[in-house]
Amino acid sequence: MPIRTGLDERLGLVRQDLKDYFEEAKQVYEDAITAFTKLDSEVYSEVKKVRKHAREVNWDLTNNLLLILALNQPLMKDLRVVAAYLRSVDTIERIVRHARDIARSDRSLDENAGELPEVIVQSVLGMHKSMNSLLDTMCTCLTENEDVPIEEVRSSWKNIRQEHRKAVDALSSLKSDSMGGKAARLDIVNIVSRVERSAYNLVRLASLWHHALHNENLILDSK
Repeated sequence: MPIRTGLDERLGLVRQDLKDYFEEAKQVYEDAITAFTKLDSEVYSEVKKVRKHAREVNWDLTNNLLLILALNQPLMKDLRVVAAYLRSVDTIERIVRHARDIARSDRSLDENAGELPEVIVQSVLGMHKSMNSLLDTMCTCLTENEDVPIEEVRSSWKNIRQEHRKAVDALSSLKSDSMGGKAARLDIVNIVSRVERSAYNLVRLASLWHHALHNENLILDSK
């Protein structure tokens, strides 16, 4: 039999921890992108520490959510919410991992590239701006138990795809020498890809959260 006693309190604690987790991910991503624009390699060691801490938070939050399943045996809507929280924990940890990957490429670029093509820098910054918007949106939705602003999420994803296309086109046309050689080119490709994938994971999370609240499938990442 479902046991609702204490469920709301336990979920409230999870929501607070999730909020802190989102903020940590947002900050470390900001640091990694800023380092990219400045060709700064020093951020990598700090991002590695945050990545390690993020894994620990992931384990703690996952265990807390599994404990809720064991103790409260939630009914269907609550069960969907818990499942969405489990996915969000994994999504945030993945975003922090992407930030780690970006910072690692930053370190390599600092060694190999004198400067970066402005079209690439601006596209990455544009993608990151829209991804930040998605991070804020999903943090609010999950921690305040709010509906997904569907058109806002779709607009952010559309902007990210447009900027991603600009970056890909530039990478296809620019010579490797203009980026510091082939190794630097691969690092830039990695950074562009990671930002796009981070945003994609947030859009998928938005779809899952909508389903958790309304038991309705919603595709937000369609092209």
